[in-house]
Amino acid sequence: MKAIIFPGQGAQYPGMGKDLYDAFPKARETFDSIDGILGFKISQTCFEASSEVLKKTETQQLAILATSLVSYEVFKEKNIAVDFLSGLSLGEYTCLYPAGVLDMQTLVRVVKERARAMEEASRSEPSSMYAVIGLTGQVLSLKAKELSFFVANINSPVQTAISFKKENAQRIKEALESLGARVIPLEVGGGFHSPFMDSARKHLKKVLDSVAFNDARIPIVSNVNAGCFQDKDQIKQNLLDQLTSTVLWNDCVGALAQRGVDTFFEIGPSKVLRGLMRKINPELKVINIEKKENLAEV
Repeated sequence: MKAIIFPGQGAQYPGMGKDLYDAFPKARETFDSIDGILGFKISQTCFEASSEVLKKTETQQLAILATSLVSYEVFKEKNIAVDFLSGLSLGEYTCLYPAGVLDMQTLVRVVKERARAMEEASRSEPSSMYAVIGLTGQVLSLKAKELSFFVANINSPVQTAISFKKENAQRIKEALESLGARVIPLEVGGGFHSPFMDSARKHLKKVLDSVAFNDARIPIVSNVNAGCFQDKDQIKQNLLDQLTSTVLWNDCVGALAQRGVDTFFEIGPSKVLRGLMRKINPELKVINIEKKENLAEV
C-alpha cells in the first residue's frame, strides 16, 4: 500500500519549487494560481527569498504549502493511486486538497489565517522551539514541568521537538545537554503545538467554522492521535486540536505501517520526513517528489 506525506515548517529552503516551475507547465500554472489567490507572488518568495525571510511564520507556511501543492499537482499526472494521506503539522493541512476536503483556494486562505494567527500568538508571548536528540519523548515529558517547556512533536524514537518561552532558552538548553541530549534550535517563529498557541486556536476555530468541509476521499492519519479519518467534522476538530497538542509523527508512521503501507511519497520541499522515517522504521520505502529528476524516477 502507498501513502503521501507532506512536510511541515522547517522544510523550507531558498529556491524551492523553481526546478519544477521551469520544467513543468502544470507547476507554472499552479504557482500562478496560488499567487492569484494570495494577491502576491509567493512563487517569487519561494525562488528568491533568503533563509532569514523564510523564517517568518506566515511566509514560511505559505511557501511550503505552495511548493507542496505544486509538487503534488505534477505528481498527480503520474496517475499513481494512494491509500492514505498524512503530514507533519502544516503538512496535515496540505492533505486536505488531495483528499478533496477543501479546494485549493479555500485551503490557501485557511493556511494564511492559521499562519497569521500563530505569528501573532508568538509576538504576544515570545516563544521558540528546539529539536532534542538522544532523549525519548517519555523522558522529556517527565522533565517538561521541572524545566518549563512543552513537548511539541514526537518525531521519531530519538528526536523530539519542545516549545518554551524565549527567556528560558539558554537554561533549558544547558539542562538538557547535561542529560546527554543534543539540542538544536529550529528555524521557526514560535513555540508551536503548545499552550503558547491558545489565542491562535481561538482565531482558527472561527476560520474553520466559516468553511464548508467535505468528507475525505482518501483517509487522513491525524497528528493528534494517529487515528485514520474521513469524517469531515472529525478532521476539522483534529486540525483545531493540533495547534495546541503534541504532534505524534512517530505514531502516525507506525499507524500507517500497521495498515500495510510500505511505500511513502514525501511530496514537497526537502527530505526532512525521509530522515525521520529512517529512525522510525528503516524498512519503509520513501520516494521524494520535489525536483524534476524525482518525477522521472517514479
